[in-house]
Amino acid sequence: MSIDENWIQKIALHSPRRMSAQINSRPSSSNSGTNEELAKPELLAKLDDHVARVTDGWVLANEDGLWTASEDKSVRLYLRRDNDQYWPSINHFMPVQPTCLFYCEEVHRLLVGLLNGHVFVYDVADDCNSLRQRQHFTLHAGPISGLYLSITSELIFSSSRDKTVLWHCSENGTRQGGASIDSSCVCMVVAQPFIFIGDYGGNVHVLRIDGSVAQHLHKLSAHTGTVTSLAWDNDRQWLFSGSADNLVIIWDIGGRKGEAYELTGHKSRITKLYYGAGKKQLFSADESGKLMIWDMSAARIVTPAWATSDTCQLCEAPFFWNLQAMWQKKVVGQRQHHCRICGRAVCGSCCSARTTYPPMGFEIPVRICKSCDENMKNHSERYNLTPLAVGHDIRTGVVGLHVQELNGRMVIVGQNRSILLYNIKNQ
Repeated sequence: MSIDENWIQKIALHSPRRMSAQINSRPSSSNSGTNEELAKPELLAKLDDHVARVTDGWVLANEDGLWTASEDKSVRLYLRRDNDQYWPSINHFMPVQPTCLFYCEEVHRLLVGLLNGHVFVYDVADDCNSLRQRQHFTLHAGPISGLYLSITSELIFSSSRDKTVLWHCSENGTRQGGASIDSSCVCMVVAQPFIFIGDYGGNVHVLRIDGSVAQHLHKLSAHTGTVTSLAWDNDRQWLFSGSADNLVIIWDIGGRKGEAYELTGHKSRITKLYYGAGKKQLFSADESGKLMIWDMSAARIVTPAWATSDTCQLCEAPFFWNLQAMWQKKVVGQRQHHCRICGRAVCGSCCSARTTYPPMGFEIPVRICKSCDENMKNHSERYNLTPLAVGHDIRTGVVGLHVQELNGRMVIVGQNRSILLYNIKNQ
């Protein structure tokens, strides 16, 4: 994989709310992004036999089953039985609470990260009825926040709330390298030779590994809340970041244009992202229980840079920091807002209208100025408002999310200790 490091730096210089971002030049004129094609997932099973909060879930591709990790220290493998019910085939208890899972079906290997910073590696029997401990790493001083197993390079990557990222040989367990950042590591995506780390401060760190050395290429700063989840599109080299600020930002790492833009569809803290490369769909879920499935194959248009001004660019009312103009006009200063369609800096009276605009990523109503509102009403043929995402109410806050496109299954871990298994073949 080739990523131009200069373009990573160029992206980092701009916030998506301050820059133009273009994926395609025109909105889609087809119906590929309609709600009819983006059908809602079908609930197949609900598992609610955990006595403690479930911390993570992982759905299988080659078997009809899923892994779960729970605060009661258990790691379970549920398989579908002849009566169409899901029952634990493996129920293994860890020494302390597990925080995250990673399972490689190709080699039947399970990685379990713990609250105390330890990582256990298990070989899973071919009949999926037993585990055999392969390795035990005492790696970090804080909870494990991310795990990844690379079969080709024989490396195990781990990130932790202790602000460190480490990689070890998966065969002999020797440490190969490590790096530290300036804030707690909340999530991790590995796209060798690059590692992307989302931190508690709202930044995404881009690391390049070369043997035992990690070069810190740059820090992507645009979110105003903790980066809670990351996803990666290897084909187009797009990085997706979800945050506590309710936004999904798409960083066009490989596009050589230094672009980034946002997707607005949530009203609460985003907890998990997953990107399905087969159908080019992004799954995002939040703590209020809303699941969004975004059509990332649809054409999208430029989002404007936000203008800077001391007065409203429509009515010239001064903003509250423009003391000289306030004194001269004998008026109270206004709060500054920005039109999401044109980017103008305007006062509240000039941008009271709201609308969706899916080609720019706005699937929920956003603030627009009265000029753009009039244009959209008078020239409706120029503005394609066909939804490019579909929302689904899970009815519980989402803790974990994992998708397998091969068999069309999705598992969602709820805050209420429930585990929901969905069929998404019709997505």
